[in-house]
Amino acid sequence: MQNLKIPPPILSHQNFFQNSFNLVPRISFSPWLERNEIIFISGPLHAGKTSLLRQIARNLQGSKIYIDFEDSKIHELGSESFQVIEKLSTEIHEKKSLRNEAEQIYYFLDEIHNVPGWESWVDKLNKQGAKIFITSSCSGLKEKEFSTRFKGRSKIIRLFPFSFKEYILLRGTTIRGSKFLTPSQSDEMLCLFLQYFENGGFPDVIRNNDIQLCRKYFEEILQKGVVKGCDTQVISGFKKLSIFLISNVASECLLKTLTKASGIEDKEIICNYLDYLEDNFLLYRIPKLTPPSENSSEMVAQCKIYVSDTGFFKAVCPNYPDNLGLRFENLVYLELLRQEKQIFYLRKMNECDFLIKEKDSGKISAAIQTSIHLGSPIVRERAISGLLEAMEDYGLEEGLILTMDDEEVLFIEGKAETKKIMVKSVWKWMLE
Repeated sequence: MQNLKIPPPILSHQNFFQNSFNLVPRISFSPWLERNEIIFISGPLHAGKTSLLRQIARNLQGSKIYIDFEDSKIHELGSESFQVIEKLSTEIHEKKSLRNEAEQIYYFLDEIHNVPGWESWVDKLNKQGAKIFITSSCSGLKEKEFSTRFKGRSKIIRLFPFSFKEYILLRGTTIRGSKFLTPSQSDEMLCLFLQYFENGGFPDVIRNNDIQLCRKYFEEILQKGVVKGCDTQVISGFKKLSIFLISNVASECLLKTLTKASGIEDKEIICNYLDYLEDNFLLYRIPKLTPPSENSSEMVAQCKIYVSDTGFFKAVCPNYPDNLGLRFENLVYLELLRQEKQIFYLRKMNECDFLIKEKDSGKISAAIQTSIHLGSPIVRERAISGLLEAMEDYGLEEGLILTMDDEEVLFIEGKAETKKIMVKSVWKWMLE
């Protein structure tokens, strides 16, 4: 190891990593630092995983080594890359030890799946007592595989594009509880929310006010999914399919419809590609629940599709008719996802957009409906009927309708008792 030279790019990584100024605080990470678990942070490309690593490092004392495994210079090192990193770690650690600083070693490994054999190396470092943080934004490192490989020694954290709370912080606005806002402050928050709704939560899109970055991110994800030697017609079909799915969010997907939209007749290829898009955080699928009245609580094969950021609508599908209600539903879904909810939907005579199931008990604990406005009698009836049907099926006393800016409390007579329905402004709900 003594003869190995540390390439300049690896040294420059360390200088970059030390610059942690002007970072928007993300999710609380203090509990992760108490145990010697390997922390795996997964999420979409450009969602801010590297910035989160820098925030974590800022709160730690010890030797910190950061490596960007997407750097081509790392790839050129091949099998020697791990040895070079350990040499760097030794040098940094020795310098700190001479100054009597903390001896704990921390590794921050960005997109490590790009280097073969990383699992055994990380396993060795962890057993030697190092604290390790790993990020990944593609299917090369799946969460289930990671949990199995490091069972009992790992923690998985999902990081998404900015929430509305984080968006407000990035825009330099102080967050106050929605209950304490003056009318003018409420108007300001609603204006900010509408901008967030249109442009989404990717950090650089917000900073640069450049929605076309979402198009770049979209193309980047698709490019990574193209297999070398893949037929040109199939590649074109993948793109058509992706655009079709984004333009038809919050809708049930039938394979027959997807084959027609993509021009790809092989249903297995389409299913595999759907898996790829979900593994790489472009799209999400939620399953339909069969209600108790049908003697089953198991999910069936039907599902609805949602996109990982609302900015993709404007950037990727500018020529498609805009369904504001479905985009609104997509936004609510993403917030529930950030809250780590287990999400389903129900469709019988009517539809309830979201049912929340408790992970431990398997019990349905909440029913949520979305509607831009409740002004129209037809829209109002549809929203209430679908929500009430779900509440009756699962014995819920209270339900929630999220709107753009309507607020009221409804009491509806159910089959056996009066049901309470809270109508809330979505942006206030997102600030709770």
